[in-house]
Amino acid sequence: MAKNLVLLLIAILGMRQTFAQNPDSLKIIQLEREIQELKTYRDNLSGSLEVTNLALNDLIRDKQVSDQTKWISLRSSLINSATLYRKLSEDIINLKSRVTDEDYQGFIKSMGSIEGGPLGFSFEEVIKESVSRIGIFESKTRMDRFLEITNSIVASPIASGIPFVSQAVFASNSLLNVAYSSIMTEKKPDYTKMSQFENELNRYLVYFSALDKANMANQNSNNDRIALLENLQLELTSRVHKESVKLGFSLPERSPTESIDTYSNRIFSIFTAENIDQYLKRVEQGYGQNSQVINYARLLQNERDLKYYANHISSVVDLSKRFLLYYDNFFEIADQYHLKVMEALDLAHKNGIIQPKKINGVEQSPQQLYEAIRQSLSSKKTARDNGIKNSINISDLKQQLERAEEFKLY
Repeated sequence: MAKNLVLLLIAILGMRQTFAQNPDSLKIIQLEREIQELKTYRDNLSGSLEVTNLALNDLIRDKQVSDQTKWISLRSSLINSATLYRKLSEDIINLKSRVTDEDYQGFIKSMGSIEGGPLGFSFEEVIKESVSRIGIFESKTRMDRFLEITNSIVASPIASGIPFVSQAVFASNSLLNVAYSSIMTEKKPDYTKMSQFENELNRYLVYFSALDKANMANQNSNNDRIALLENLQLELTSRVHKESVKLGFSLPERSPTESIDTYSNRIFSIFTAENIDQYLKRVEQGYGQNSQVINYARLLQNERDLKYYANHISSVVDLSKRFLLYYDNFFEIADQYHLKVMEALDLAHKNGIIQPKKINGVEQSPQQLYEAIRQSLSSKKTARDNGIKNSINISDLKQQLERAEEFKLY
């Protein structure tokens, strides 16, 4: 198996040289990631095979596993645990930072702009044009006054401060209240025209409301996911802070003004596989006889803290498995959000509110805009999802989990 991995690495390296002659950054990045995964898998496999071979040789020779092999197994578990801790911490921080995406979600937000957006219309101008065309008010004075109120409501800090597209719903409801109050003072109020005005606004509000629901649900979901990830971080840092003393560490406390991300990065720059390796070498040397022969039986008997720590590595395994659930759930929820946004766009297309718009000097028809927006949404989501998958090497985390769950000899 190890030989096959080496041959596969050589083949991929050859492919990498080919791509280097004809640059393609995405393919090169993907190849580099595959190479790193194979190297990690090779190293993990080599370590496992080493312990397994030692145990088999012990059993063949003495029909029992030697204390030295037990120590090698214990030592390997302790070092691997630090790698898993750090990998999990980095992945949590990475996923948390990716919950929101400016390019993808920024584009969706622009779709709900009251002043104008990708769909080719300005809801503010739609309101003004509809009022003028339908002729809700008898006098020009009332009409002008209503348009002034429209401008004031649209520009008000309250409307602009409302998240997502709710400002469209807020503005239309406010203006309808003003319009009804105003026409009630006229001698012959024409409620038929008001009904026409409401129907016109409703064509747009159906779209805005659907987009609003999608965005609000997504925002609530984002808040929940960030809270879950931060709780996971707190459990992880608390765990390593408590148990690290068994490995000779004295990790610093979190300062009151320090974010959980900063604190995690700080302690996991100390609690590393390299530092644990150095500590275990010092422990091992303390049981040397004549500076050469190690008394492994006494080492295993006395260093109970090390064995206790190793026997409770399952806790970080459980935390890692929870993260894997959150990771998969992230993409499930992202798919649901995308579907809801697409449904809102379909409503806009069905209700005929998408207007022609010039893009790069070329006027696009409503149908062309609709198709272009669908394509843009899909490509931006794909880019966001691929960015997360490329930055969070989930297969590496799974490999680290496999190592942590390997059989124990100590």
